[in-house]
Amino acid sequence: MTLSPHARRWTAGLALPLLAALWAVPAVGVQPPERRPENAGVAGWMDGPVRWLLTPDEARRLRKLRTGREAISFLEEFWKRRDPTPDDRANPFAEQFQERVEAADHLYPEAGTRGCMTDRGRALILLGPPPLLRYEQQEVPAWERGREGDRPVRDTRRIVVESWVYPRPELPPALAGLLDDEPEVKVVFVVEPRRAYMVAGERYLELAARAAVRDSMP
Repeated sequence: MTLSPHARRWTAGLALPLLAALWAVPAVGVQPPERRPENAGVAGWMDGPVRWLLTPDEARRLRKLRTGREAISFLEEFWKRRDPTPDDRANPFAEQFQERVEAADHLYPEAGTRGCMTDRGRALILLGPPPLLRYEQQEVPAWERGREGDRPVRDTRRIVVESWVYPRPELPPALAGLLDDEPEVKVVFVVEPRRAYMVAGERYLELAARAAVRDSMP
């Protein structure tokens, strides 16, 4: 099989841990699927930032890979389905993905977690930098247990709410075509000192992953 420069780059960068696990499978003896050694390599690849792009069908297929050749074929098809210019040797989507992963790692690491694996990292990878970024503080109920026998102390605390807003005209056409009549996409995070977590916008991230696949475009 002849690989394009793009495929060789991504096979080396993303598939080698997977292929090493696949090729380490003993030739004799069959173990139950949940204990096969190659599953650890597949799970490791799926648990990286590429997980934000995988469709449910691709995740199922990936778990069934058994040989290095199958893994390479899967990877070539995976990136080709997301290549907006399939007639040339470049893949702008794959290059953009890698750039966004690196940016997320730099901007949004959290207590030992890679930035690309955080909620804000996922949003950056799938939607790109937000054209509009809004911050506000809100009062929310809070309480402390206190000492044994005492009544809990009820109070309020301030939280930081970070909203990423993408006006519809600035969205990729494939994603805009999957929306209803929303004028914008908005993803909302609560930002705490050690982590941030998404409280609104899951649907938009799922649609963005779907829109990246060419054969899902309307």
